[in-house]
Amino acid sequence: MRLTKTLTAVTAAVALTALTGCGGEADGGPLAAFGLPKADDMAALEKLLNKNGPTCRELEPRTASDLEERLKDLSAFAVKETATCKAGRDEFTSLMLLSDMKKFQEANKKALEADPDFDTSYFVGQNFAVAAGNDDAARRMKAAGLALMVCDPKFKAEIPSGYKISEELVKGCFVTDYLPS
Repeated sequence: MRLTKTLTAVTAAVALTALTGCGGEADGGPLAAFGLPKADDMAALEKLLNKNGPTCRELEPRTASDLEERLKDLSAFAVKETATCKAGRDEFTSLMLLSDMKKFQEANKKALEADPDFDTSYFVGQNFAVAAGNDDAARRMKAAGLALMVCDPKFKAEIPSGYKISEELVKGCFVTDYLPS
């Protein structure tokens, strides 16, 4: 009985926080309310991605890479650590732990404004971003509880009704539970 009362109190507090919008970036803010997971380090992120099947095998820290070439300056994108892992036979997934999700979105928005072909789509949690290696990996990212972040308004217009969209951190960038097939 005591456990039931404790669970009820915790559930009420979580619901109240989500409804009132309390909580800032430090505790996940809108992305926590969206239900996105958080990872404190690469080991935690690897475990999260593999909880529904082998999505991330042979985790390795990244140094010079195509990701760093694409993003040019990782610190401008608030990337504090990168790694790569195998998503399939010859497909790789890029993992990024972020120091500031808002700064990451702002940098992606600016990069898209400078280059209309810049790909701003990543799977995200509260404090990390993942560039899926292939369509199967993308479906597993969604199954792991991640959402798709995009800073392209053309994509937003194509999302069918009924899917969640959160545009609370940076206007023009949004997070959605929609994944095109």
